[in-house]
Amino acid sequence: MTGAGTVEEPSTGAVAVAEWPASASPHGLDEFVERHPASTYFHHTAWSGLVARHFPHRRRTLVARRGERIVGVLPLFETRSPLSGPALISLPYAVYGGPLATDGAAAAALLAAVRSLLLAGGFRFAELRCAALADALVDGGFAALPGSDLYCTFVRPLPPDPEECLAIIPRKSRASTRQARDKHGLVFREAPGALDAFHRLFVLNKQRLGSPAFARGWFADLLALGPRRTRLHLVSRGEQVLVAVLSFLHGGTWNPYYSGSLPEADRLGASNFAYWQLMRCAATEGFARFDFGRSRVGTGPFQFKRNMGFEPQPLPYRFVLPPGGSPPDVNPGNEKFDLPKRVIAALPYGFARAAGPLLMRLVP
Repeated sequence: MTGAGTVEEPSTGAVAVAEWPASASPHGLDEFVERHPASTYFHHTAWSGLVARHFPHRRRTLVARRGERIVGVLPLFETRSPLSGPALISLPYAVYGGPLATDGAAAAALLAAVRSLLLAGGFRFAELRCAALADALVDGGFAALPGSDLYCTFVRPLPPDPEECLAIIPRKSRASTRQARDKHGLVFREAPGALDAFHRLFVLNKQRLGSPAFARGWFADLLALGPRRTRLHLVSRGEQVLVAVLSFLHGGTWNPYYSGSLPEADRLGASNFAYWQLMRCAATEGFARFDFGRSRVGTGPFQFKRNMGFEPQPLPYRFVLPPGGSPPDVNPGNEKFDLPKRVIAALPYGFARAAGPLLMRLVP
């Protein structure tokens, strides 16, 4: 392991940070992640393993130790894109990431190690997609870093009784949710074998937005993690699949992360129906929270989640920059992406499906 930084804490000893070898057993890291209250689905080594398997980005996971004990983890990837230049990201293709630390000294040691990597590698920035800034991260200096106000997340507690999930949806959206079931006869079911139906809707949905889509194999590998980690559900009308949602499960949180739908799904209230049923599933299985995921402020998905009874919570993403550096402006709202978005939207489905995985390398 290559040393990357040390911070002294007189009361408990020194904290040393080193890169975790890709060939090492993930057991110790995942055990730390499972125990840490701020961890997310993406902090597990399984996510980093999938990114490394499907994309050319180099894994640079940092681990802080006090003696033999792990006291901090920062999963990182080195990315090189013509859109953003060389960068460090925690984590690619994830809405959450950033450091996990047991105390301020461990967090400060991770921050020092990131700065060392940034300068040694000539990177333009390190993007840390923190879901929250726990006390340890504040004490370690992460709150003082430049941030972003582009994104919010939407998380709310689930009622203990699954039958109460409909009541937490605001009245107008609740009416269309009921109509989807009672008037339009929509059916919700878990369908782990329906990957092809899901992927088709996902690609079509992304294409309407002018965005590239993952390859089918990405989702196959996610589903291979098993039902304790990943679930796939469909909403159908007769034989027609209208909505498909792939959810991530971590700790007490259920997170519908990827979705696809047909244009007529909105008219039938199919999306409202899908997320109501997913909340019912989560509550039935004893999950405490429903994480509706990230949306860019002011967009249609942002408003949809509010209409479903979820309030936005700003995401405290942080950037580590070299001297004189500035945060990147790589996001779908940037006007320079208007032409590529129109091109993707105009492609035939087969071309969009084939080109998507190649283009995804550019937008980690």
